[in-house]
Amino acid sequence: MARTNSVTSKILNLTGFRSIMGYVADTSSWLNDVGERESVFDEMRDDPRIESLIKNRKDKVLQMTGSFTESKNKRVNEACENLLTFNTFYKLNNILLNAVPYGLSACEVLWKFVDGFYIPYNFVPIPRNALSFPQRDGLDFNTPVITQQNIVLDDKRKFIVHRNDDGSLSQWGRPALRSAYGFWKFKQMGVKFWAMAAEIVGAPTILALFDARNETEAKERAKTLTEIMSDWKSGSNGSLGNVRDVKVISSQINDFKTIVEICDTEIAYALTCQSLAVNEGQYGTRAQGTLHEATYDETIKGDAYLLQQTDQQLVNAFVELNFPGEAAPQYDIDSTDFASWEIIRDAIDRGVPVSLKALYNKVHLPKPTDEKDSFVKAQPSFGFSDRGKDDFFQNRQ
Repeated sequence: MARTNSVTSKILNLTGFRSIMGYVADTSSWLNDVGERESVFDEMRDDPRIESLIKNRKDKVLQMTGSFTESKNKRVNEACENLLTFNTFYKLNNILLNAVPYGLSACEVLWKFVDGFYIPYNFVPIPRNALSFPQRDGLDFNTPVITQQNIVLDDKRKFIVHRNDDGSLSQWGRPALRSAYGFWKFKQMGVKFWAMAAEIVGAPTILALFDARNETEAKERAKTLTEIMSDWKSGSNGSLGNVRDVKVISSQINDFKTIVEICDTEIAYALTCQSLAVNEGQYGTRAQGTLHEATYDETIKGDAYLLQQTDQQLVNAFVELNFPGEAAPQYDIDSTDFASWEIIRDAIDRGVPVSLKALYNKVHLPKPTDEKDSFVKAQPSFGFSDRGKDDFFQNRQ
């Protein structure tokens, strides 16, 4: 038990995180350039457009089902299948996918010993601004440290770190929100000036045209009419004497609306790599919409590929704790690299051998519990069987 005592105890104290003001990340130089603090990412999440896109991108990955490619040990395979469930990975990945907007996410794994197995039952998120990467002898370059408590996140059974990696091997990953910042900021300015313009031109200007004999009379008459019209409110009625015509001068603020719409489109490109799949495709063709949907799907698959590599760490830790020395099954987030049902169906129709186990485990067809639960559609042959009976009528009895 000494080998596993450390994994069942909780290490993190979240109370201390509330007093943390923030630590310097690799984005600090960029934040200084734009005159912002790291809290700007949370402000950006308050934008309904940004929040909806981030949530949609996360939800698409979270809804993907997972499966195991079995190892040679049947007991290990069954334990992983039964104890590392969809809900387990859903709770874990809901935390880890925060790396998409912020670049990096981390959590502590909480284990409990039940019926002879160490099982992960919960995950504690670690705030990104609680972490740092100090330069120490013997400390791996990519291993973060909880700065305030000086806890090194090097125990892979207890801590899981996930990065939105763009291949640059950055310690902090690549925040998707960083690409959207410029147009988000411009949008805030556009909305501000839009509101100011609406306040100015929201009530149309009324112009009264009249005749006067000289300039002095014109000034006096104009002053009187202005005082009268300034007291009018919405829905008011009135009449003006000695006035030849009354004109309403309306103003347009459509340009501000266009600015906001353009910013929303560019934000969509930054967060989802396309626009039509998440915007109203008013001017897009069907072909463009299909292309954009495919582009978005590839983005989701990229998130899933990165995530399943990190999820494998939990599987490895589970096997290490419960079956020391045994190889761990490979965890896959399906729908990323597996053939579509249409391709599988065509292969079956053409007589290509297909794994029945894979159909149940990878494609997630509903597996019958027993023979009575099994339903197979009868296929008439319009001929005679070896028993001499008409198969067409045999199948309909």
